[in-house]
Amino acid sequence: MKYALTIGSYDGVHLGHKKILDLLTNYAKRNSIKSAVIYFPIPPKLYIHKNFKNNLITTPDEREKLIKNTGIDEIVKINFNKRFSRKNALEFFTDFIVKKLDPEYIVVGRDFSMGRDRQANYLWLKEICKINSIKCKILNFVKYRKHKISSSLIRHFLHSAMILEANECLGRSYSVCGMVVKGAQLGRKLGYPTANIEINPLKILPRGIYAVKVKLGDKKYNGVSSIGIRPTLKTLDMKVICEVHILNFSENIYNKKIEVFFINKLRNEMKFNNLKELANQISIDIKNAKKFF
Repeated sequence: MKYALTIGSYDGVHLGHKKILDLLTNYAKRNSIKSAVIYFPIPPKLYIHKNFKNNLITTPDEREKLIKNTGIDEIVKINFNKRFSRKNALEFFTDFIVKKLDPEYIVVGRDFSMGRDRQANYLWLKEICKINSIKCKILNFVKYRKHKISSSLIRHFLHSAMILEANECLGRSYSVCGMVVKGAQLGRKLGYPTANIEINPLKILPRGIYAVKVKLGDKKYNGVSSIGIRPTLKTLDMKVICEVHILNFSENIYNKKIEVFFINKLRNEMKFNNLKELANQISIDIKNAKKFF
């Protein structure tokens, strides 16, 4: 079976990625072949710099689901490690692309690189494809305000809590997903119960207070989420916590999985003089969040 394929980390599965995936699936359908994505769960650049904690836009599971939703037939996962990083471009092309998938058509963007120390670029790929009688398409960048949309740009936006910019580049609302666990239950005492969510430590947690949508099972609810160290409580561990107050909701959801979609930032995290001030601000946050629903 011949394949139409692409190669990359695909972290975020953003608008630039979707342009490639759409072209790939359309070509595969027209030519009655299969489409495939060869991807790295941990992006090589993050692995090399040991900088993957709190730095992924999408976990591998989230990424595979998003890729599959575009109509891609197969996903080939390659775990990038020290041994793999020593392979040159020709070894990778021969052993992991030609021998495993027998490609008829390869699509990548202009920022494509491959092999030890990123030794090969899209021009090299075009040439090696020509030698092997493989069609090769190089796509121009998708732009956002004159910037190339990339996973690096979106990581910058998320770390800077620029959620609207990140969402525009993703083509959807950024989200985090996890199990609801027991917390200090302070929100309940203040009259605003919150669900504390256990998030994969590799995921980026954009600090601040947000208007959010919360998915529980097949239903979606409105809510307000706080991501931060809760400075008013003077906790010593400085652990970043993700918690969400779901509006007009009173069910027990401990040990249930929920997904939180970030719609708009309301404010930065603040330290209050006492819990009464905090409760008053939560009331204001809820009022402001309702403007986005």
